[in-house]
Amino acid sequence: MSKRSRIASAGHVVVKIGSAIFMREGGRVDRRTFAALVDDLDRLMTGGVRVTVVTSGAVALGRQALGVTPGSCEVAELQAFAALGQSRLMQMWEAEFGHYDRRVAQVLLGRQDLADRDRYLNARRALETLHAFGAVPVINENDTVATEELTFGDNDQLAAMCAALLGADLLVLLSDVEGLLEVHQGEGGERRFGKRVEEISLDDPRVDQWAGPPVSGVGRGGMVSKILAARIAARSDTPTVIAPGKAPGVLAALWRAEAVGTFFDPGQGGQVRAKKRWIDHGARAAGKLFCDEGAASAVRERGASLLPIGVTGVEGSFEAGSVVELVDPRQQVFARGLVVYDADEIRSIAGLRSEAIEEVLGFTVFDAIVHRDNLVLT
Repeated sequence: MSKRSRIASAGHVVVKIGSAIFMREGGRVDRRTFAALVDDLDRLMTGGVRVTVVTSGAVALGRQALGVTPGSCEVAELQAFAALGQSRLMQMWEAEFGHYDRRVAQVLLGRQDLADRDRYLNARRALETLHAFGAVPVINENDTVATEELTFGDNDQLAAMCAALLGADLLVLLSDVEGLLEVHQGEGGERRFGKRVEEISLDDPRVDQWAGPPVSGVGRGGMVSKILAARIAARSDTPTVIAPGKAPGVLAALWRAEAVGTFFDPGQGGQVRAKKRWIDHGARAAGKLFCDEGAASAVRERGASLLPIGVTGVEGSFEAGSVVELVDPRQQVFARGLVVYDADEIRSIAGLRSEAIEEVLGFTVFDAIVHRDNLVLT
């Protein structure tokens, strides 16, 4: 039985709209497609579906305003394009949703807004309040002050993080591609694309084999970025659909269970409770704890806490309560968690039994360095 039935039962969907959908060849705005998408979104909301929009397009519209063609550029130039294009982007959303008497709310999120636990929770409360007011949150990365290129990967990962943040039932990534395509190797070793995959589990190894580089040249993401986003959403047991945003009535078609785009079943991604979602993909790791095989196995296989005796090394300078990555003897990150002690304290007690913590430090907060309740396998 197809698992696409989860689409029609979704009460809250996060819809990400890629910049390639907004633009025609030559850098012109595709207003007809944009208007059709807003009509599609309005139909969903009229049907009782809560919609959160994650939009790209500010940088592309900024380039258009200056007559600059797409291409590589400095971070400062990207910031300037975003500043020029952001107001134009929101004017488009406000004008189009205004035809349906709907209010829109601009929400700009930066990586640090999701990395800090308090700001993460504040963002969730703000977005939930906007929905309670009947407004449509229109989220974009705060590119104007971003200091890293590809911070969220063309907003794909931002959309996935927002889906997890809000506990959404479905993530829809609208792009200029049909979905995930089968890929075969040609005689010369080149990638040859086959038919579109209608439905696949993220546990299927072919997912990574078939993901390829960007093709549009307008956005910054590609299929690899979208697969990563789908895996982030899967950690909250949220399925993802990658679908062609320029196809008329694409959202309505999805809700009719038509075979549009590619449906990604979360597989064994598992349901992660709210705090662990933040540890898993919201927070940035402040350091690393290197673990022996016994500790790695205990955490992986038995869901155990990380004890001092299993720690062989510490990387970074961080405070108690920070998120760190756990690394096994093969140098593979296998978990993330909140540390009970700071970096120097962990260095002092690494390799010791829990009973020795108070003797070495003069106090004991907990007998584990990372408690299993604050630990997520990656």
